[in-house]
Amino acid sequence: MTQNRLYFGYGSNLDWNDWVRHCDENNASPDGLEEREIAWLVGHHLKFHYHSRRRGGGAADVVPINEYHATPGALFDVDECAWSTLVAKEGAPSYYKEKNVLVIGLDGQLHEAVTFVVCDDKIEPDFQRPTDVYHALIHNGLHGRGLPTNGLDMAMQRRFDTPTINHLFVYGTLMSGQSRFTQLEPYVRSQQQASVQGHLHDLGDYPGMKLGDGVVHGQLMELENVEACLERMDAIEGFLGFGRNDSLFDRTIVQVRTEQGIAWAWTYVYAGEVVDDSIIEHGRWF
Repeated sequence: MTQNRLYFGYGSNLDWNDWVRHCDENNASPDGLEEREIAWLVGHHLKFHYHSRRRGGGAADVVPINEYHATPGALFDVDECAWSTLVAKEGAPSYYKEKNVLVIGLDGQLHEAVTFVVCDDKIEPDFQRPTDVYHALIHNGLHGRGLPTNGLDMAMQRRFDTPTINHLFVYGTLMSGQSRFTQLEPYVRSQQQASVQGHLHDLGDYPGMKLGDGVVHGQLMELENVEACLERMDAIEGFLGFGRNDSLFDRTIVQVRTEQGIAWAWTYVYAGEVVDDSIIEHGRWF
C-alpha cells in the first residue's frame, strides 16, 4: 500500500472551495486531500514574485530565510491520487517544484513535509501584486484557522526583515525576577501572565517543559529586535537548530493563553528524557 504524503499548504490550498473547483474542472475527485492540523513552516517567509496567468496576478511563494522566521499554513495528508491532482494544480514541475521542508505542527512537534515553491526561472525581479480574490483566499484561510495574517501583510508591503512571530513564552529562569531575566530584558517590549498546555518538570537548577495536556504557567514577552533576541536565547537554552537531536532545549511554536485571548509564541521545550515524578503539579516555577 502506498503511504500518504504529508503536504504543507500556505497559499490558495488553504481554501477548500478553490481545491474543489480545480478538481471539478479537471474531472478529479477532491477526496484524498485531508487537512490534518494548522502548522508553521520554519525558516521561510511569504513572497509574491511570480505572475500566474491563470490567477491573473501574483501567486504566493515561500522563500528561505533564517530560522527566526516562520510561515503559517496547514498540514494535509494526501493520497497518491490526490497528489497527482495537486501536482497538476501547482503546475509542477514547470511553474512550481516540490521541496522537502520542516514544519512545526499544532502539537509543537517537528514534521518532515513537502511543499511547492516557484521554479527559479519563473521568479520575477519585481513585486507581482496578487488579485483581490487570490489575496482573500490566503487571508481568509489563515484567519479562519486562527492564524495571524501579518506575514501576508508584510509580503504585500514587500517587508521581509520582521519575523511573523514576535512573542516568547517563558516559564522558568527567564521570567521577570528570575536569575536569567537580565539576559532577556533588553529585548522585552511588554510582558503579561500567560499559560500553555504542557507539563513542567523540575530538572534541579531550572525547569523544563514538555508539551501535553497539563497547564504550564509563565509569562508572554512581546519582543523587539526578535532575531537578535532569539539568537541569544538559543545560545542560553542550548538550541542548536531545527532537525538536530543534540540540543538541550528545542525551540518551537505554541498557542499561548492570556487574559486578552490566544497568541502565538516561540518557546523552549526540554529535549531530554524526563520521569513522571519530576512533574511540578501546579505548573509554576517559583
